[in-house]
Amino acid sequence: MTQGRTANRIKQALCILALALTAPIAQAAPAWQINPSGLGVNGATAVSEVTVGGVGFVQRQPTSETDFTFTEHGAYRLALPGAQEITVVYSVAGNGLFANPFALHFNTGSINLYADPNFDFASATGTYGADNGTPLASFSIFAGGIASNGMVNLSARLDAGTLRSGYLFDAAGNDLANADNVLMQLGVFNQTTTPDALLLSEIVCGLAGYGGAGCNGSPYVASSFAFTVQDGGQMSLASVPEPATSGLLLAGLGLIPLAARRRRRRAE
Repeated sequence: MTQGRTANRIKQALCILALALTAPIAQAAPAWQINPSGLGVNGATAVSEVTVGGVGFVQRQPTSETDFTFTEHGAYRLALPGAQEITVVYSVAGNGLFANPFALHFNTGSINLYADPNFDFASATGTYGADNGTPLASFSIFAGGIASNGMVNLSARLDAGTLRSGYLFDAAGNDLANADNVLMQLGVFNQTTTPDALLLSEIVCGLAGYGGAGCNGSPYVASSFAFTVQDGGQMSLASVPEPATSGLLLAGLGLIPLAARRRRRRAE
């Protein structure tokens, strides 16, 4: 099979229907609370996970006949009621194998949250209307992969000192801005999409800094190595006071079974 065909297989495997939002990222996701207005725990809503949706742009670069590296840049909005909308700008990077669509590994990246009273997501204000609000928190991605059902799972840790108080709380009502270790689990399905002018200018040419077709004066043409996606899924948070308990949380969020499946495949 040619590299082009195997690349298409990976692209197709990534393109799981974005509207399949009912699949939970973890059956036992820890409870937490969120107040989109930032006015404290009294106005917060208790949740286990929050629906997210948005767009992204994927770029892949072959490193050999069998391997590639990839980056994805994009913007999400959290589906929450309130006086402000919570938006996300993200950037992730990792590697994969042409012959195995499920061998994707997310190695690094960032997830930045914003609170915005203007409700202008999917506009030309800021970057896709996602980063022009008040900076709320920043997370660094440290692990991730793709599950057997096609869901892309990412784990990220809160960057110390970046969480604005009054927005996010644990189940007991403690402000997560004061927590030592806050972990995010993000699980999304995605499907390829044809970019409109806004997605092209704001995400592809702007956020991702792409210099290819659509950004260099020529018409946009999607390929197996550069394509836009529409994402949809869920996000959950949990405070982990002791580092030793991180493994238990990751098991609850479904990452350890994913890693175990990888180890079994390598052993076979």
